[in-house]
Amino acid sequence: MGYLITFTIGVILLLLSFYLFSNANNLIQTGNRTNAVVEELIEERSKKGKSTYRPIFRFTTITGKEIHYSYGIASSPPDWKVGETATIVYRTDDPENPLVLTYFGAFGWAVILLAVAAVLLIIGGGNYVFNLYAKQFLV
Repeated sequence: MGYLITFTIGVILLLLSFYLFSNANNLIQTGNRTNAVVEELIEERSKKGKSTYRPIFRFTTITGKEIHYSYGIASSPPDWKVGETATIVYRTDDPENPLVLTYFGAFGWAVILLAVAAVLLIIGGGNYVFNLYAKQFLV
């Protein structure tokens, strides 16, 4: 029963991964592209006293609206420098939630979920295949 649950969770994560990849791919193909500039780096301190740095991007939409976007990933050392530029893709009706065109910015969660799903599918599916083998040859 445990292997069936493992396999089922793997299938769910696989489908979620495909959904996230599809959404990101659709946004990349149909969204508006522009260049964004790292306006500042916000320092965030953990309870242990370690610092991470979150970039704040500034860009202008095709309608002329200026957007300040806090990137979802903070790092130490900082991945970005103040003044550095990046390509941003956004929907015209939702410029507040853009996609930074880096590998992890575009596909990060889809890849992470796919990796976890693959492990769960191998464990759950491997048990099923082994049981078929065992019934056929070991009986």
